[in-house]
Amino acid sequence: MIREQRFINDDWTFGYGEHSGAELESPDPEWYDVGLPHSFDLPDFREPRFYVGHGCYRRSIDVPEAWTGKWIALEFLGVFQVAEVFVNGRLVGRHEGGYTPFVVDISDAVVAGVNGVFVRVDNHWNPRLAPRAGDYSFAGGIYRDVSLIVADRVRLDWYGIGVTTPVVGAERAEVNASVEVVNDEPGPVAVTVAAVVSDAAGSVASLAPVRRTIAAGSTEVVELAGAVDQPVLWHPDHPDLYTLTASVVVDSTLRDQQTTAFGVRWFEFTADRGFFLNGEHLDLHGANVHQNRGGWGDAGTRAGIRRDIAMVKDLGMNIIRGSHYPHHPYFAEECDRQGLLFWSELHFWGIGGENVEGYWFASAYPVNPEDEPEFEESLRRALREMIRSHRNHPSIVTWSIGNEAFFSDDHVIGKAKALTSELVDLAHELDPTRPAAVGGAQRKGFDVLGDIAGYNGDGAEIFHDPGIPNLVSEYHGVLGRGPGEYEVTWEHGVEVDHPWRSGKILWCAYHYKSIAPGAGLQGLVDYFRMPRRPYYWYREKLRGIAPPTFPGPGTAVALRLSSDAEEMPTDGTGDVRLVVELLDSGGTRVADDREVTLTLVEGEGFFPSGRSITLSPETDSLWGGAGAIEFRSYAPGMQRIRATAHGVTPAELVVFATGPAKPQRTWRLAPHAPWVTGRPAGTGEVSLTASRPVAASSALPGYEGANVTALGSRTFWRAASSEPGAWIAARLEFTYEISRIVIVFPEVPKQPWLVETSTDGRVFEPIHEAGPGGEELSVRLEFEPRRASTVRLTFPEAPVDVEEIRAY
Repeated sequence: MIREQRFINDDWTFGYGEHSGAELESPDPEWYDVGLPHSFDLPDFREPRFYVGHGCYRRSIDVPEAWTGKWIALEFLGVFQVAEVFVNGRLVGRHEGGYTPFVVDISDAVVAGVNGVFVRVDNHWNPRLAPRAGDYSFAGGIYRDVSLIVADRVRLDWYGIGVTTPVVGAERAEVNASVEVVNDEPGPVAVTVAAVVSDAAGSVASLAPVRRTIAAGSTEVVELAGAVDQPVLWHPDHPDLYTLTASVVVDSTLRDQQTTAFGVRWFEFTADRGFFLNGEHLDLHGANVHQNRGGWGDAGTRAGIRRDIAMVKDLGMNIIRGSHYPHHPYFAEECDRQGLLFWSELHFWGIGGENVEGYWFASAYPVNPEDEPEFEESLRRALREMIRSHRNHPSIVTWSIGNEAFFSDDHVIGKAKALTSELVDLAHELDPTRPAAVGGAQRKGFDVLGDIAGYNGDGAEIFHDPGIPNLVSEYHGVLGRGPGEYEVTWEHGVEVDHPWRSGKILWCAYHYKSIAPGAGLQGLVDYFRMPRRPYYWYREKLRGIAPPTFPGPGTAVALRLSSDAEEMPTDGTGDVRLVVELLDSGGTRVADDREVTLTLVEGEGFFPSGRSITLSPETDSLWGGAGAIEFRSYAPGMQRIRATAHGVTPAELVVFATGPAKPQRTWRLAPHAPWVTGRPAGTGEVSLTASRPVAASSALPGYEGANVTALGSRTFWRAASSEPGAWIAARLEFTYEISRIVIVFPEVPKQPWLVETSTDGRVFEPIHEAGPGGEELSVRLEFEPRRASTVRLTFPEAPVDVEEIRAY
């Protein structure tokens, strides 16, 4: 055996709570059976609930006698957000950070035979651990794959191969490999390190071997160099890949070997001509993607990742922004294979609004000096881990430092910017081949801190030809539940493709769950991965494919149940996506939204809720006469699933789970998370509009709408036209309950004006109407609490200048 790596996603048990001492003793037999990936919050229907606390996992692993003396490790690809790992009661590793892979050496803790693995996971908000804030759901759990790795004591390090192509031409591409070799033996070892490059047809190049003596207990980097003749370049239209296989030999004996995929390409972001790939201009048009999904939350499988990327590709888009944290390494692998560029992002993340210390509405950068060192180090560590595990992917064109970190308290903005600059420099040091971006950089001077500026929302119009490489990293096009409107209305001028702008990235591809009130419903595809009508508008716009016939009202008499695959693996990497449709007497889907229950009648698989699940309009899991859910199994065999609904003919479907035979068992599945830890209440003294995006009927250059939410800046908005009906609207972005609005004018208004609020940005309700004149520059309006996501000022006769709009 040279090296073995296998998934151990199956056969775990789980218990809510800290379970002090359970790492030493067998857990309560009432623990629940789970498979990985797993989330604390199953099933997850976007309910306004959020378990914050501890959860513990336990599993046994068998260690054959032949493994004695080998390097044995556990690889975790993502645990949110603090993990303590024990083997046979002994603490063998601890990792802080919820989005990056890590490996735990268990060589000295295991014995031949059965060994117990215990993992305690903690997802409490931590003032010293990024992210401190974000528009997302911070569910805990071992929500990505876990593998067992066995290798030689003289070996290639974990993610220890880095491949670059520093010179690329039509006739020849240089290939360099940095290979990290570990010697865990008690004495020095003379090694020979070599590598071979292959394409789909076989070997195409060899990198000259290098001999090196490595001291005991140390790791050395060995540089290899070679070239590929007539290289095939990687491009979204033809995502051709190569593999590099590196080996380490001692005394003519192969001790270890690893393979990594890479692509040959070059690219450039320019300040005046946009983005170029392989010397050709490419207009970037893509979508932001969060990782959580209907029923399963963050705990999606690799099959789910493949489907997510395929849906974005099907739209005709060519880039994905991994909002707003490092994604599963497999996500980048699939972008490589399917042909989508990838903006890989770090979680230096802000949300704004209430600024509540103690929950994920806090200042992006710590407000207390004692929290700063550990917080900063958590981001340095995560950046190192993201780049190390993702560096060979040709799809990745930038390392982004974060998103909207300007949502930090004013007194620490300087420190937040200094940390951003430091992380940009660290990204350059770790990977000189890619630029570093700053996402959501439309406020407080963050846009000039990186190589590329990503502007969100109204940043698209504020920064007109900024003189630096840039793109629109978020623009908002759709909102709401259910099918949505077909045609998408763009804002802030993003419909214009300026030559100096590299492109635009929609917010967002999929609905997601968020702690932010009213957030998460802006996807082209819903939470359960059912395409909404605007999905087909984009596909028609980008690919010229006419939309399907959308279902109309009708009375269903039967059900149809289908899946995207007939088989799925039992190792936790796969599932099947089930779609159920309500059909009329002619077999046509109709918008009859009665609830449908899916039940496993034969087999050992399960839905996120167990052996059955009900899809309904109440949980947004069924609309327009159809619903979808992902189904998985950790035991092989036939899985027979039945769909039923009141008053209609049921349907059945059979899929097969494939994998090693296992004893039949009855799974005891966990119920909903048992409690929700409440977040601290806001003080009500922070304006919910501060630094938020603004829309206006028009604006004179230099007097943009964004001035009204740049509180304390003494700048103001001025309409470009004096026509009646001018307006300016401050977006809270999320739906809050407000009871106070403050309007500040640079001069006493001489025209009548109207204040309105809205929960959806479309339908407005008046709250105050004022005639011309008055003595006050600042008007304070107090009223019974009402829900609002937008505050708008309208001028029925002629506009007046506005300095600030605040909401509390």
